[in-house]
Amino acid sequence: MNYNFKVLNNSYKTINYINKILPNFPKKEVILKQNIEKACYTIIENIFAYNINESTRIKDKNLKELLINLSMIDFYIRVSYDKKIISKHQFEVISRFIIEIKKMVYGLKKREVESP
Repeated sequence: MNYNFKVLNNSYKTINYINKILPNFPKKEVILKQNIEKACYTIIENIFAYNINESTRIKDKNLKELLINLSMIDFYIRVSYDKKIISKHQFEVISRFIIEIKKMVYGLKKREVESP
């Protein structure tokens, strides 16, 4: 999948990596697994909404929601690591992906504020 928009492309890579890990979650952690999946797809939804909307106010709202969902995935992944569902390496890889996406989103927010 080759998108021109880097945030979308990196989000796709992150979600793809997470989706490879999710089948290994134990059945008793079904809620955690569902919350991770839901947050992942909401991220993509926020990115598409940001791209489509024209209003600066609505774009800012989409970026804020995107940051919230990234933080929630980070939290869910940390809980998964604490419960020993994922390895330290998997935790670190996902965390790096999320940090990289957050940096890009903050850059987009800054650009939106600077442009009239």
